Amino acid sequence: MNNRVKFYSWLITQLSRRPMTFAEIADAWMDATANVFREELPLRTFHRYRKCIESQLGIMVECGGKADGYRYYLKKDPVECDEITEWMLSALRLASLHDMLQYHSKVMLESPPHNSEYLEDILSAIDKQYLLKFHYATPFGVEKDFALLPAFVRLFKQRWYVIGVNEKEEVRCLPFDRITFMETVCKKHPLPAKIKRQLNPENYFDGCFGIMRMEEEPIEKVRIRVFYPEYNYIEEVPLHDSQEKVGEYADGAYREYTLRVRPTRDFLQELLWHGRNIMVLKPENLRQKMIAILKDMTKSYETGECLNGE
Repeated sequence: MNNRVKFYSWLITQLSRRPMTFAEIADAWMDATANVFREELPLRTFHRYRKCIESQLGIMVECGGKADGYRYYLKKDPVECDEITEWMLSALRLASLHDMLQYHSKVMLESPPHNSEYLEDILSAIDKQYLLKFHYATPFGVEKDFALLPAFVRLFKQRWYVIGVNEKEEVRCLPFDRITFMETVCKKHPLPAKIKRQLNPENYFDGCFGIMRMEEEPIEKVRIRVFYPEYNYIEEVPLHDSQEKVGEYADGAYREYTLRVRPTRDFLQELLWHGRNIMVLKPENLRQKMIAILKDMTKSYETGECLNGE
């Protein structure tokens, strides 16, 4: 990763903390860990780089007036600076981290998503409307050949998924790590207009917690009670984009939240992951379902038998 790209990430991070003059920026860059070769920053180069940051990331590096000491600050375009921009910035920082890891052994990472090498080819197939053919292993270990016209991809809990339609125009969601072989059929296979309207991330996963859609589960307004100190955690890392605080107990023992979600299996698993710290209040049928699951779990622990009905 060259110094130019490292500088983009570094400058955005620095200016997000405080405005800085050019002299302060140039001095700080000389001592920055990202500046491996200790290259100086000429003023002309700085202006060229800040224009590149604006054109590529939609983030403007503006200069204040005399009253502000001619300090540079960030000005983000509310339209251009969306989640994609945040992902690009995260990718830049991770790329810089790769260089730093050559010199330090002080970072502990999670395992990366498996089979991410397929990502570029799948995105290219989506763009060109090409058909994909897989050799694929089902969750039950059965291997089969599969053809899919891809619509979009999604990353969820360290797994990449490709969502598309098969030859019967049935929607399928396949994790990359179950693909054992893939080839691209370089011939246009446009998605039918009706399916294309349905198959986009905003529509298809509306109200979903994760990768499970489960159409038989309608979107509901779920109210939960979260006990101290767990509510601090879910306010830092919300359970879902729709999470909204709607109440707080006087002594801080618990807070209550609503979420607009489909109560799918992966959502229930997430609630169970928090153990006794989260309680479902409404709707009543979901509360009773959670009680039934917890009773079955207790019996399973007592008898050693599986009671999940599968």
